[in-house]
Amino acid sequence: MLVQNIVLALGIKAVFLVLTLAGTGTMWMAVFADMGASLLVVGNGLRLLRVRNEA
Repeated sequence: MLVQNIVLALGIKAVFLVLTLAGTGTMWMAVFADMGASLLVVGNGLRLLRVRNEA
């Protein structure tokens, strides 16, 4: 789960780095993508609570 979160966050950042270097990414796109990645990582981490409570 931890590795998934790290790969997801770094993958999204890498995509926007490439887009920015290509001239198509903007600062606002990167901000919204980073916020979205943060929400996805938190949501993915919350799955651990559900798994732990079911066991």
